[in-house]
Amino acid sequence: MSPSDKTSHSINLGQPDAWLKDSCAFGHPAWLEGLTQLCRCIGSPTFESCLLKLLNKVTPVDHCVVFTYGEAGAGHLFTHGRMPVEEAQQLADDYVEHFHEQDPNFPKISSASEVCEDSLIPLTVDSTFDSSYQNHFFDRHDLIDKASTIGKVEQGSVYCNFYRMGRSGPYSDKDWRLLESVLPLITTLISMHYRILQLSPVNEQQPYRNARSLVHNIISKSVPPFSQLTPREREVCERILLGYTSVGIGLDLKIAQSSVVTYRRRAYEKLDISTQNELFTLCLTASQYQHSESTPGINAGTS
Repeated sequence: MSPSDKTSHSINLGQPDAWLKDSCAFGHPAWLEGLTQLCRCIGSPTFESCLLKLLNKVTPVDHCVVFTYGEAGAGHLFTHGRMPVEEAQQLADDYVEHFHEQDPNFPKISSASEVCEDSLIPLTVDSTFDSSYQNHFFDRHDLIDKASTIGKVEQGSVYCNFYRMGRSGPYSDKDWRLLESVLPLITTLISMHYRILQLSPVNEQQPYRNARSLVHNIISKSVPPFSQLTPREREVCERILLGYTSVGIGLDLKIAQSSVVTYRRRAYEKLDISTQNELFTLCLTASQYQHSESTPGINAGTS
């Protein structure tokens, strides 16, 4: 099976283009076109997919995860790649909530104030990670190699990780040379993306206000099963349903992203769910329950 093959839940990122077999091709018009498109996507939801497409014009990159670090602790900016979405989200949550201090790069990340510019951190998985960490974040999910960079931002850093999965094989020496050429630029663009997301206000146009009001009326009131949640857990669930990322929830509620992960985990445990889709289903069910309770005679046929 080739690296570009995919299952029903994965993304076909494609093979690197033939004209980008060495670093001198970075000025090729097709490369510049892809770079221009990525720059246009900064601050938008399409940035992640454009990023992976551009990288895969250089060398296969199967999975990308970006974390943030600052005074509030660790956070998760985005994940994109071949790994199933729910599996990738769980891994990111585990990292933010429990494991980030076990990352061999943590000393460099936590002292990013000393980093003057974006820097490439090459890692050899087998020799760098302890066995339990490697098993949890690599072996169980077919991740076999990664390149990492740290990008400095005003209030901390972005920690960018670019993974290979088993079908693609580990990065070769030539792959590393290509990555060393392009990742400083990519990391700078990711840093810009993060800054813009921090500055962007939530869209409060009328359709959004209506959706927010509807979700708030369901979750904030004593409607089962949301009635068992704490006020903060309800606030987090409300924003998940409105499409906020963990970064967005943290910024909106003025709490650390690690706290967002904790509140979401506690809420999901109380609601006996494990995915965002299940949360949407519960919200729809609750809205029907609320409607039946407020409509006289709705149950007349069963009394």
